[in-house]
Amino acid sequence: MKKQLIALSVCGAFCGLAHAEGGSVTVYGVIDAGFMSASKACTNTACSAGGTNANPPNAGGTTGSVTAFQDAQYSPSSYGLKGKEDLGGGLYADFNLLGGFNAGNGTHNSPGVYQTQIFGEEAKVGLGGDWGMVHAGLQIDPAFIAAIGTEARGMTDSLSSIEHWIIASVGNNFALQAGVFDANSISYTYEGNGLFLGVLYGVGGVAGSTSAGSQMSIGASYKIQGFTIAAGYVEGKANGVGALGGAPADPTYNGTSSKIDHIGVGYEFGPYAVRAQYGEYKNNYNSAGTNLDDVKNFNVGFDWKSGANKLNLAYYNSKDNGTNLGGKTTEFALLDSYNLSKRTFVYAQVASVKVDSYTFSGGGIATGPGESSALGGIYTPVGLFAVAGETTTFVGVGLHHAF
Repeated sequence: MKKQLIALSVCGAFCGLAHAEGGSVTVYGVIDAGFMSASKACTNTACSAGGTNANPPNAGGTTGSVTAFQDAQYSPSSYGLKGKEDLGGGLYADFNLLGGFNAGNGTHNSPGVYQTQIFGEEAKVGLGGDWGMVHAGLQIDPAFIAAIGTEARGMTDSLSSIEHWIIASVGNNFALQAGVFDANSISYTYEGNGLFLGVLYGVGGVAGSTSAGSQMSIGASYKIQGFTIAAGYVEGKANGVGALGGAPADPTYNGTSSKIDHIGVGYEFGPYAVRAQYGEYKNNYNSAGTNLDDVKNFNVGFDWKSGANKLNLAYYNSKDNGTNLGGKTTEFALLDSYNLSKRTFVYAQVASVKVDSYTFSGGGIATGPGESSALGGIYTPVGLFAVAGETTTFVGVGLHHAF
């Protein structure tokens, strides 16, 4: 009886929506789960504390190999509701609500520790037609969307340049802004004839300033006869409150807090594809405007499809000139995926990541789960930290199912 009541209450909440006159609502999502091992990992930030760290651990950190359950190696696990209504005359309205979760324990995770909202990835409503779409709300950044098609691994959630985007867009109170998920924003997007164009502006809502806490982004890509070219630019302004980087709260500091720009090309020919991308990722959350993270990254990837199987080989070279971590990372990664159906595939990956010795200033963005440095897409199991001055081998397997 209790199960029947639960089912009726769920249907009462959603079934009527799904059959609303003139529109429809779709429940959708992704579950991505597996296991990953790292040949060298550290239990906490002490592995990089106290300056150059060519021979960790120090200050209490411990190192060693680790194998653990790993959520979201290929893409974030997420759930969503989306709908569309025909308004007539070529005009329609739509909405999208998208949140993330950790497949390992069911907690909100959208992504990492930075956002815990029910719908922390998108919560937007819009109007559109053949001329494009105008959306308002929390949205995925258009420059980030444009970057996916020319990124070496297609911006997988591990061992890709997505790590640079996350570090560069971590804002006050460690909430992602101006780079991945853009809050309080309005956007215009157009998709058609091989062209994607997106322009976004997010308002800061800070009293006494029209720019504090604001964000802007533009991203574009164009595909023709197998060729793809893409570029994007993102800029976020600090809101002057709770500034990171060891600086005290400074309500008068409303300068640029993060900048991201990228350009990339790609070409598909038969079962093969090649992509190359260059990006710069800057983060300077302090009142002096110092770049805590200033990463320049080049990556190139090669795909080979054979039936249901797809093989990807990628190379990353990253150099951080910032004051927070600094150093250089090189990475070689091999990813193989096999489609079991249109919605389900299994995958396995292996990567060799060499991290130069780097310094940790003690302020700014502390490294966290999935982002063990601002360098080369380092992704260690269960939020551990990569070991500086060493080469680490990562091995992962997983199952990806879309519903």
